[in-house]
Amino acid sequence: MRSLTCLALSLLLLTTPALGAAPEPVTRGDFAVLLWQSAGGVPYDVSTCPFSDVGRNTPYAQAVCWAWDEGVIRGVGEGLFAPDRLLTREECAALLRRNDARLGRDTFFPDAGICNDFQDISPWADDSLYWACSTGRMAWLENRLAPCAPVTQAEAEGYFSAPSRF
Repeated sequence: MRSLTCLALSLLLLTTPALGAAPEPVTRGDFAVLLWQSAGGVPYDVSTCPFSDVGRNTPYAQAVCWAWDEGVIRGVGEGLFAPDRLLTREECAALLRRNDARLGRDTFFPDAGICNDFQDISPWADDSLYWACSTGRMAWLENRLAPCAPVTQAEAEGYFSAPSRF
């Protein structure tokens, strides 16, 4: 039920008319590619990939398999990764935190505060989303964590192209 709520909110946000061009959202597969490229994009054996919905010849197959093997990606359950689903901010925060931990960066965050949309955060993403926003790894959206909001392509690329403070 929780993922359906996030999906519905994401679709609403993406289909609501706005001034100017709408930002391009990023999928889970797209973000896996950005993670992999940030680590050097070394060719990776896709035969060990545990996800039945990741085709071996897709543009994101090597990235997803690498990120799973590195412990960054865990999938959505039942052997699925959902590579074409839009990446939510809470998913992104969890992936960024796991990737930073993989790189040996400090991901400890002792004080989770409360924001005006804390009830919308999935329990598995709570600490990661607070960590990402409070440390500046991700931006707050109008004083909200906005856990179900989709991540845009520009935001996702910014996580890997900006000079790292971490």
